[in-house]
Amino acid sequence: MAQTPLLENRHDGGFLVSEARGHRSRDPMTFSGAVKHLPGEVVAKKAGGTAAAAAKAGNTGNGAFTLDATTPVLPNAQAGIYVVRCTAAAANSGTFRVFDPTGDVIGDVVVGQTFSDGIKFAIADGATDFVVGDEFDVTVSLLSASLVPLNPTATDGTQIAAGIGFGTYDATLADVPGLAVVRDAEVNGGELIWPAGITTAQLNAAKGQLAALGIITR
Repeated sequence: MAQTPLLENRHDGGFLVSEARGHRSRDPMTFSGAVKHLPGEVVAKKAGGTAAAAAKAGNTGNGAFTLDATTPVLPNAQAGIYVVRCTAAAANSGTFRVFDPTGDVIGDVVVGQTFSDGIKFAIADGATDFVVGDEFDVTVSLLSASLVPLNPTATDGTQIAAGIGFGTYDATLADVPGLAVVRDAEVNGGELIWPAGITTAQLNAAKGQLAALGIITR
């Protein structure tokens, strides 16, 4: 007698081994990307927002400060004013320190290079060199942040794993609300959905990004 196999669909949260009490591991999120998201899909944040830069009155250097034309606001951006201040002067160069809206230092950038953490920009050398204390302010207004499938080859922030989709959310026609596991959980690695063609190096990097959020793959 022929047997008909029974195929079981994925269950909401079926990839979870354990999570923090009180559903603290989960956050309500918006799912995007014009795709159908399934439980266990590794997702990334796609930021939406605006940024405007202004030179401090009285700057000595006249090099141009240019926000990235495609992704000036990255997924880990904070709303508020970023301060970019020259801390070391040099002929036809200089080093700037970047402070987030809370005043924390998030990195340094040398004139002629690109900075990419929260905001993305470059500072060009001008006819007059920058001096210590020259400054640019970048005002960030966050409009939204949605989740899309992880894309390890992207450069817009969606190459960084930000969590795991909890349920099935069909965003093929429009963005939809849902839940994602974004912190402090153990997950079954065999139940996770990764992008097609992901390399071993990219997989290990993404697992490390999840681990930084407290999401441990077993």
